[in-house]
Amino acid sequence: MRIIFMGTPDFAVPTLQALVDAAHDVVCVYTQPPRPGGRRGRELTPSPVQSRAEDLGIEVRHPTSLKSAEEQAHFAELDADVAVVAAYGLILPQAVLDAPEHGCLNVHASILPKWRGAAPIHRAIMAGDPVTGVTIMQMEAGLDTGPMLAFARTPVEDKTTGELTEELAEIGAQLMVGTLIDLAALHPLEQDDDKATYAAKIDKSEARIHWSRPAEEVVRQIHGLSPFPGAWFELDGDRVKVLRAEKVDGEGSPGEVGHCARSNCSVPASRRWISKLSCEETRWPRGLFSTDRMTRFALTLEFDGTPFFGLQRQKDGPSVQQAVEEAAMRVTGEEVRMHSAGRTDAGVHALAMRSHVDIAKDITPFRLMEALNAHLRPDPIAVTHCEIVPDDWHARFSCTGRAYVYRIANRRAPLTLEKDRLWQVPQDLDAAAMHRAAQALVGLHDFTTFRSVHCQSDSPVKTLDRLAVERDGEEVRIHAEARSFLHHQVRSMVGCLALVGMGRWDETRVADALAARDRQALGLNAPPHGLYFVRAVYGESGN
Repeated sequence: MRIIFMGTPDFAVPTLQALVDAAHDVVCVYTQPPRPGGRRGRELTPSPVQSRAEDLGIEVRHPTSLKSAEEQAHFAELDADVAVVAAYGLILPQAVLDAPEHGCLNVHASILPKWRGAAPIHRAIMAGDPVTGVTIMQMEAGLDTGPMLAFARTPVEDKTTGELTEELAEIGAQLMVGTLIDLAALHPLEQDDDKATYAAKIDKSEARIHWSRPAEEVVRQIHGLSPFPGAWFELDGDRVKVLRAEKVDGEGSPGEVGHCARSNCSVPASRRWISKLSCEETRWPRGLFSTDRMTRFALTLEFDGTPFFGLQRQKDGPSVQQAVEEAAMRVTGEEVRMHSAGRTDAGVHALAMRSHVDIAKDITPFRLMEALNAHLRPDPIAVTHCEIVPDDWHARFSCTGRAYVYRIANRRAPLTLEKDRLWQVPQDLDAAAMHRAAQALVGLHDFTTFRSVHCQSDSPVKTLDRLAVERDGEEVRIHAEARSFLHHQVRSMVGCLALVGMGRWDETRVADALAARDRQALGLNAPPHGLYFVRAVYGESGN
């Protein structure tokens, strides 16, 4: 499909990348002109979308307006099937809206008709909405009033605007790719204007914290304005910007001096629930806040998944994330949250999982790695590498590719040294036939058959870059690479390929299962203990 892409900030980059990964022909990118940047504001800095488009070799245009007949004529001459818009920053005239065959589709960061306008993510958090999401909308002259084509939801929880923006950007990218697959068959849903709310731009006056307000409101204000423009208050004439907050138990009313249960000290009661902030100087107890600048550390983790309920924190049992976060607390005295490139299931292992943590403590990467490893014992987790990365680097959302390997022990004798490390299949496996069958799954497909019924991904459409089967003596290995995977996708593919290798399935049946788009067509789901997360791929820097 020939596509014109229109977007400017970081939020739009995942959608541009997803369109290219899905093999669409992005004929031109429209973005805002370079703006003054750098420390002194003298250098013109291209938008994030322009930088990514240039890396991809796509033509970039950045007109200051689309109202001229010349610009509208050029837009029409691109002869696009559709224009995809994500936070572009300019009003599109009717001539532009009408030029592509299928019009212009917008990735909007709310569940319309709620929060039409410029700041839907900020407003959702500040209003205390429990859920928000993304809407794919057919654009028209009104402000976010067009008919809706697709939705995806996600919980707000205690996320900041920065964190939620990154999450919604990824959701929107996949939702747009899925929408374009069946675009002609979709039935637009008109919005109910009576239920519409408006997400006005954030005014600087909204950033000042008033401690007399209820704590819950102030926490929402802080998270909704983090990291930009940042909620703040004045202390002894200095401005203190607060990045994250939480409410904890304590005594006293707002504005009074009370006792803080967490820090065991007397502080202004309305301030006692602040957990992290950024400022140059403070006289308050360090036990109450972290006042240092946060440093982002990228970690490479190796772990045996056997004793864990998965990588992410679980209510019912231990997890890798919990173990690392608790080790970080013992090292730094700070509440640390770990983000990772993948979300491995119970029993799945990792050779080089990439994660990151933000820490205020002044510590070198080497000392942090050594200290974490000391406190992780005896858990089967090791930090094999640690480095400082930029604040905008994210282990999950900056990741552009993930690689897994599935190991099968093809022998009759029981496993001893590698028990719970490989899936043992005693029947002879035809690895060559498995490899041939696997090629039907490579490329852009609807992987509904190969996704768990509990999968939380908004779209079953994924691009599988590589699926290769090889034999090394008694071991058969299946290598899988893609930008991202569905829940249980690798294990489901491996199970079906194993049926081919045993001779229970014909090679063509794998393609038939894919085409069925039905979980009932799945033959077998391989067990978790043979699966390893091998590698996370990032930019040229290798971070």
